Amino acid sequence: MNIRALVFIFLFLLAGFSAGAQDIIQKHNGETIEALVIDISPGVIKYRKFSQPNGPVFSIAREQVDRIMYESGKTVTFESEEKTTRPVDQDPAIAHVKPSPTFGWHLGVGGSDLYGDISGNKMQLASAIGATFSLPVGKNNTILLGVDILSLGCRFEDIDITYDDGSRIVITNSNEDLGYLSVLAMDRFFLNGNRNYYIEGGGYGSFLMNAATSGEAEITDTNGVVTSGTFNEKIFEYYKPYDFGLAVGVGGRVPLDKNKKWHLTAGARFYYGLTNIIDDSFVTGLDGYRESNIFGLIFIGVDIPTKSKQ
Repeated sequence: MNIRALVFIFLFLLAGFSAGAQDIIQKHNGETIEALVIDISPGVIKYRKFSQPNGPVFSIAREQVDRIMYESGKTVTFESEEKTTRPVDQDPAIAHVKPSPTFGWHLGVGGSDLYGDISGNKMQLASAIGATFSLPVGKNNTILLGVDILSLGCRFEDIDITYDDGSRIVITNSNEDLGYLSVLAMDRFFLNGNRNYYIEGGGYGSFLMNAATSGEAEITDTNGVVTSGTFNEKIFEYYKPYDFGLAVGVGGRVPLDKNKKWHLTAGARFYYGLTNIIDDSFVTGLDGYRESNIFGLIFIGVDIPTKSKQ
């Protein structure tokens, strides 16, 4: 056998070996690509066409590929996009973990007033300090229980009265201060899966701890003698020892650590008293007279989980 025949046989065998050395990329739509696979990354498969082993590099999205059959006989199968993609509205940090009950503390500031048959009253500063316990009862709902020490009341317009006998009384900078220990029960509904934003509604019951009125008075008697000074009088007995009403609010929570355990909370809440807080049994001559609390507060605080993992 001469040299030319040997070369011909060698080239024939090499061509036969090369024909079986291709990778097959099979797409979900049934289409196949004869290729030389170069790289498989999380989102893209890179390859050269088998017919152009030194040609340009092509890319195809992994989600389009069903499987790759290598020339060695090995087969790699890829799951479809529906199976591998997590819903976009699901947070991986909370997807399979039930939210933990939390304790929290907060401070609040706002304004309070009295409504009803009272006149000449104006809004004054209100404040609150308290603690809460929240119990998740579903994906978006939480039962919130709270205890607050409230400082409420109202201010009054200045009074200037001159009597027929020439005497006169002027009252300025007067106000009424009411202190309550309040118990709150609300349903808090979170508006997103991460439990960052919420609306809430429920009721409260308060117990009166103190009541007082204060201000400045100037009295002119019938002889023209002027007496002035401040006054601070306890009026606890004028009011009922309890108050009940409704409360609604909105707010949000921001994680303070990377594990989303501790949260900074902030919100606003409006309270509407349903009780006539005047004690009719003590105050005579005021049949049908009514006073009720109305106030709003802006809160800021911290929520602390009861479990190490949330």
